[in-house]
Amino acid sequence: MKAPLRGKIKYAPVGLSDEIKERLLKETEPLYWQIALARPMRQEGQDFHWLVVPIKMTPDMKGEQSGAGVLCQTEAEAKETFESLKDRGKKYLVAVQTAGFGIVGWATHPRHTCNEIVIVRRKSADGKKLWVAVDQERDLDTLEAKVLRSKETESEGEAEFWKGKWIEEYKKEKKAHFEAIAKSVTPKPPPRCTALTKLEMEDLGKAKMKALQRQWPRCFEIFEKQRSSPGTKIPDHECEDAYLVDLVANGGDQLLETVEGGKIRADMQLILALQKAAKNYTRRGKTKITDAAIYLIAFNWELGWCYLSNEELAEKITEILEMPFTAEQVEKYRYRTLGLVAKHKPGAETNVP
Repeated sequence: MKAPLRGKIKYAPVGLSDEIKERLLKETEPLYWQIALARPMRQEGQDFHWLVVPIKMTPDMKGEQSGAGVLCQTEAEAKETFESLKDRGKKYLVAVQTAGFGIVGWATHPRHTCNEIVIVRRKSADGKKLWVAVDQERDLDTLEAKVLRSKETESEGEAEFWKGKWIEEYKKEKKAHFEAIAKSVTPKPPPRCTALTKLEMEDLGKAKMKALQRQWPRCFEIFEKQRSSPGTKIPDHECEDAYLVDLVANGGDQLLETVEGGKIRADMQLILALQKAAKNYTRRGKTKITDAAIYLIAFNWELGWCYLSNEELAEKITEILEMPFTAEQVEKYRYRTLGLVAKHKPGAETNVP
């Protein structure tokens, strides 16, 4: 059994080496600790022997709780909880793609949450019995619950009414959300065209990654290392450096805003790589425009571009990038580079807005 820790604790670790103390004091973010309690902590009528809690060390090596803690009855529960929480604040370099948009950037460890609509009983200040409908968001890792809305009632039936009403509201919102997504993605095939198949959508996902890889080559080298050697830990600074150099190579002008503390790491190799990337960006010319055209084809494909001829695609790309493109160039990017097969059939051209 696990339960959210009520209240706060202070922790004074003993037996730490000077090396570990120095590392802990350098940490800018709280670290999760898995602690075996010397004496069981009693809460909600249960005894708990383990605690998982985020700790920030003070200069005098006293641990201060900084965030929600979780009480556990067994070591196995504590280990499971610790593994799910220890990297919560860690940044990960990721590539994200969706219809019309793709980017490489940073993501933090995902939070696992769910919505709960429950009814609880309690007494008012004057001793009157109340039923309360509660709509809350539950963090499945820390077990914390954040109340989104609540309704006090004088009968259980009235509380059930509000519970049912809120559940129906969520169902309608969910349905409307997915219907909106369906309408905003691939339009209905026009005459003489066929819809994208499941296999073609899988191929499109690969094509989008190819388009992103052309713009973020160093980041994709990191992704390949992670894929080929899943157990190997890649240093954080290596991921950070790859991202910064690719960002500058793409003409990114908000470099310092992406760096923690607004300062670039004092490493001469990194500084030289950034200078080289900036110079290369100003000299790229044709390749810069080519990468942009390939990106546009990949990320607009399911938005209706799959129904266009090479000539129509060339017109669209020419208009967007304000550079002339031919049907032959587009066919090369579309088919040879990205492996995408147009969905319009030979014959009269199809007009797609």
